[in-house]
Amino acid sequence: MDYYRTYTEINLGAIRRNAEAIKAYAGKRLIAVVKADAYGHGVIRVTEALRSVADMFAVATIEEGVALRQAGIREPMLVLFSSLPEQAVQIVEYELTPTIGDWEFANRLNEIASSTVHVHININTGMNRSGVHWTEATQFLNRLKMLDRLEVAGLFTHLATADEVDKRYVSVQLERFSSVLEKISDGSELIHAANSAAALAIPESHFDAVRPGLSLYGIYPASEKPIALEPALTWKTRIGWIGFISEAEGVSYGLTYKASHQARVAMVQVGYCDGYPLALSNVGEVLIGGMRRPIIGRICMDVSVVRLEPTDNVSIGDEVVLIGKQGDAEITVDELAHHTGTISYEILTQIGKRVKRIFND
Repeated sequence: MDYYRTYTEINLGAIRRNAEAIKAYAGKRLIAVVKADAYGHGVIRVTEALRSVADMFAVATIEEGVALRQAGIREPMLVLFSSLPEQAVQIVEYELTPTIGDWEFANRLNEIASSTVHVHININTGMNRSGVHWTEATQFLNRLKMLDRLEVAGLFTHLATADEVDKRYVSVQLERFSSVLEKISDGSELIHAANSAAALAIPESHFDAVRPGLSLYGIYPASEKPIALEPALTWKTRIGWIGFISEAEGVSYGLTYKASHQARVAMVQVGYCDGYPLALSNVGEVLIGGMRRPIIGRICMDVSVVRLEPTDNVSIGDEVVLIGKQGDAEITVDELAHHTGTISYEILTQIGKRVKRIFND
């Protein structure tokens, strides 16, 4: 294998098995969310791996959909957010399934289409970031019927609190959504509302299809774990230097770490430019030789420093695990998120482009 200073190993088989497990558990069609470069896992290879399982793919932007079309992915491709009127041409050209959330985009799409365009309508039931407000949905759909080149193929909403223990607001949203469906659905549309958390914990949200994202990649979005998921990503780097620091000597920019005694240290070849969070400075850990070793000092743009134990038998070039398993030890994405005060989604999607993705099945 070629040498890479830092790289992720992506288990495509695990992603496919996760998708199969979620689909079987829900008993519904599967809309696989592969936005944000498949949550940092490599969108083209992930999408190819899921073609046998997913009934539809979902992206966040026109650009993401176009990239998949250019890579030869021909399956139905839903763009989850309403696009700008100027982007209607690309929707038609690349045969994407657009989300309609406002009249201006819908009208422009109808103007430039030469044949029927299948669209999904985003019903805003309380997420309040996009979509047609649920109290205006009936009027909007009736108006949309005047646009003869648009055919409503799907109706959906997005749940704001499905990953929280208190599900009362989920019930409010589902009640609003159901009340809208009673008025505007003729039974032909694909109805969907369940993100990863809802797909795993809220059966009444499943409707015709579930729309998992994070859980495809083996990460649980909430405390509920009704099925076994396999984390698909391992992040590794290498030891690039080994040295010593004396008692009271500092490490890295600002000398935020001072040694209480002479210590052996190692530089590992990953930094915040690679997406390794600066907030892990002096609090994070890595795996070396199957053992946890602490990050000391401030994480730099390209490298970080860890403290070794005197008995560690290590050499320059040895493997270091940032996320994943090594021997019997494991560092999870959730652990990094906890240490940095963020969420697992951000950790995964911030892994940088210069981190090589290596795929296996």
